Amino acid sequence: MLHACIPKRRRKSRTVVAGLQAHLWARNIHGILGIHEISQYLLLWRLLEGITLSSEPDKLIWKWNEAGTYTAKSAYLASFHGSTTCANWKLTWKCWAPPKVKFFHWLASLDRCWTADRLARHGLQHHTACPLCNQAPETMHHLLLACPFSRQVWHEILSWMRMTCRTPDDDSSLLDWWHSAKQDT
Repeated sequence: MLHACIPKRRRKSRTVVAGLQAHLWARNIHGILGIHEISQYLLLWRLLEGITLSSEPDKLIWKWNEAGTYTAKSAYLASFHGSTTCANWKLTWKCWAPPKVKFFHWLASLDRCWTADRLARHGLQHHTACPLCNQAPETMHHLLLACPFSRQVWHEILSWMRMTCRTPDDDSSLLDWWHSAKQDT
């Protein structure tokens, strides 16, 4: 680490202004530099090259708000930055199903279940065909909607529940079918 190559007494006494003048910060680096330290040095040099200091006092700017000021709302919204959303969260999480079924439905809708196609994408060992019908590659869509075995299961469940909606088909997604089935009842 480049920071460790600067003597401790220099680190404590040198100010930013003094270090930036005529690149004095670079003269304080001593000792043996490895490839990691040299890459840090070059990156730091490039970053510091465009910096000019002014006499204005420093101020904190909150980057999660357009005004640059902290609010509880902006902090709450920032906590979700980078997270994925489920477009049909109500259908998944606000239903009477047990929690493990809700969780499976959520994973299936995001195509995150460990089917053969996902195992292949990760270079892991997998079966080439669906274990239920041995006809098509095992994907989440195939297992839940397109496999003849699962279509028969859907038919039996819907008949048992006396639901008049159609069984899932190959063309629609699970969520599209779920919405249409919910509207048909």
